[in-house]
Amino acid sequence: MITLPSVSAQHVADDLERQIAHWLAAATTFLDAEQFASEPAWRSVEAQTGRPLRRQLATIVNELIATGRAANALITAARRDPAELGPADRAVQQFRRRYTQVEATLEFFGDAVNSRTSPQLQSALQTLDQLAAASMAPVLARSGHAPVPVLVYLDKGMGASILRAGIRLWAPGSINPVAAIKIVRHNLYRPTSLFHESGHQVAFLTGWTSSLRASLVDTLAGDSELQSMWAPWSSEIAADVFAFLHTGFASVTALYDVVGDARTILRWPPGDPHPIGLLRTLLGCALCRRAFGPGLWDALEQVVVVSHPIGGADPTVQSLIGRSLARLDDLAAACLDSPVPGLQGSPMTSVLDPARVSPSALAELEREAGPSLWVSPHWRRVEGIRLIALAGLREAERPLDAAHWIERARAWMTAEPLAA
Repeated sequence: MITLPSVSAQHVADDLERQIAHWLAAATTFLDAEQFASEPAWRSVEAQTGRPLRRQLATIVNELIATGRAANALITAARRDPAELGPADRAVQQFRRRYTQVEATLEFFGDAVNSRTSPQLQSALQTLDQLAAASMAPVLARSGHAPVPVLVYLDKGMGASILRAGIRLWAPGSINPVAAIKIVRHNLYRPTSLFHESGHQVAFLTGWTSSLRASLVDTLAGDSELQSMWAPWSSEIAADVFAFLHTGFASVTALYDVVGDARTILRWPPGDPHPIGLLRTLLGCALCRRAFGPGLWDALEQVVVVSHPIGGADPTVQSLIGRSLARLDDLAAACLDSPVPGLQGSPMTSVLDPARVSPSALAELEREAGPSLWVSPHWRRVEGIRLIALAGLREAERPLDAAHWIERARAWMTAEPLAA
């Protein structure tokens, strides 16, 4: 039998001192924001976004360091009274865990800011910061909410995402001060998904999701299976509608490019808050038809249905898809007409008129602005969102000239940033 020697209280205190010294030293490096993103990248973040963000991050770091110093004080007390070793050890363990939570928070925002790796990307992402904020501003003003600062960052993948302003961050007690929106590389210069994500922020602040859910359920009265299918999708549908109200048909074609994978477009994974890709695309076509009448979307609808026959869906889902297809026009009407609590029960269309992004309205914008549309700082400032709608529409209308319209969008987005 091996007898382990007893460990003196002094040795335990020494080891705790060593541990806290390591973790405190690591934590103090967090005080330098350039540990996570370059100074040029931080400078590229507008004042209304960068300042509250860096203020919040500094608060998180200072609170972390204060926690470490408090643990260190307990270790000092334990050197005088060994009965305090237990609380000191627990404080060190708590500090280690808090360190990893703060690190995750700082790494997330550092990576987001640091995605602005070149002057071209800095300009494009600054433009998107401002366009996302502008997309929310009319609704937030009408509903009595303060403007929401936006940080757009670039990442890989197929779809965009948002870390909403106002939610809790990884670090305990910290609240996200900005809407952090991921834009994916393939859609950087056709960023209709930007407005899907800002739509999530608006729906959260105005209570739109719950009212849209009720409207969808009412529309599908008499078919409890469809009600159960569509109701959980209300959050993503609200965001899709918000993108549609800003960019019209361009949002539908861009969405189809994301969800149009033949392997997944008919799937309904358990718990997925997104509508089945086929239904999601065709609901977008129905929104266009409801708002604009007949048009290109009717042809896209036919292409989608022929390319992805519902017989390829799981047998348990085929009937649901078929019955949903018969109700899409009614569902589109519900989406556009659903009351928004934050707007005193008025629909979102009372603030965001879809007629502004109809093909005829966008053509009128082209005629009014003439050749200066794509080069003038004035038009970028006042019509940036509709420029995205127009470029996406022309790309869909004239596929042989798609490369030209993509290049136009890239050129205006990477020019001088929009004025604040």
